[in-house]
Formats: sequence, structure tokens, C-alpha cells
Amino acid sequence: MFRIIYKLLVKMMCFAIFTTLVMPATGQCEFYQYEDENGAVNFTDDPGKIPKKLKKKHKVRSDDDDNPQNSVMRVRILRNRVLLPVTLSYRGNEVKANLVLDTGAEVSTISSSLAARLRIRPEDADLAYAQGIGSGIQVTGRVSLDYMLVGPNRKYDMDVIVVESGGYDGLLGMNFLRELRYHVDFNTSTIKWGD
Repeated sequence: MFRIIYKLLVKMMCFAIFTTLVMPATGQCEFYQYEDENGAVNFTDDPGKIPKKLKKKHKVRSDDDDNPQNSVMRVRILRNRVLLPVTLSYRGNEVKANLVLDTGAEVSTISSSLAARLRIRPEDADLAYAQGIGSGIQVTGRVSLDYMLVGPNRKYDMDVIVVESGGYDGLLGMNFLRELRYHVDFNTSTIKWGD
């Protein structure tokens, strides 16, 4: 039993070190926004990439612009995974996290470490079962958050399942995403909400 726990701890530590080394450093920078001839909004962090005839139309955006009313927001893209900045609230305790946008997840999930940051106790959660693609069934907990906020979208009484999520804070599933219109631009690492 000790050997199994030891091997598991070593694997978890190696994964944590690898994730730390691979994750890009966050920092504050400026983004330039311009509209092209077709009316499409484009973003770049290099003003030299703005076509000369459109240079007068650019606007500067700050990466730390947390205005929740913005319909266009920055996301992090790691190997085709889109990580969205999300604000979650449970019993008045508000926490910021990054959730993977997952249209294949029926219900949003949070990691056990995020549940701990939200001060969700095991006895607060209802018994639930979860199954991912290619994985067995896990016995886990289901809890209702006060709300989840992503960009201009806030939804109340959101059910989430607490699961181990492979190094991420969790998944933003269809119970939040349904009825929302959005477009992810992989070139500019942004998501636009609405039409």
C-alpha cells in the first residue's frame, strides 16, 4: 500500500513540475485591436502586424482589463485546449480560476484543489457519479455554486462536479455554455461572446 501511495505521489510531483515548466509566464502587456476591410475585429500584441492603411483605427487594450462587460476576452490556448478566466462563488467566497472550455462535458467540473479554495467541504456535496471518455466511473461529489461568471455571462445556482482534472482547475461544460453564442479565435487567443 505504501509503495502505491509513494508511486502516486512521485507521479503527481513530476506532473506538477512539468506543468510549471511548460506553462507560459503571465505578465502584463498591451494588445492592439483593429478592424479590417471586412469588418472583422483583430487583435495583436505587435503593432507592426497592423496593416499600414488600418494603423489609424487601432485601439490599445490592456491584458489586465477585467471589465466583465467586455464581449471579447483573452483566453489561454494550450495544445487546442481553451482556458477561460472564470469567477466562481460559493457561499459568498469568490475565487478566480481557469477552466477548460469543454462542449463535450454535460456538467461543469472543478478540481478538488479549487473546491478547497472555495471552502467546499466534502459533507456539503451530494453523492454523484462521473465518467469521462475512456475512463471508468468515479464516485464524486456534486455541489451548487452561488454563481459562475465568464466575461459578460453570469449564471446562478450552477451545479458542478468535484473531480480530479489532470492539472487544470476544471471544465466549463454545457450546463453553463448552452444558449450562449461564442467564437474562439485561435490566432488572437480571444473569445467573442454574442453575435
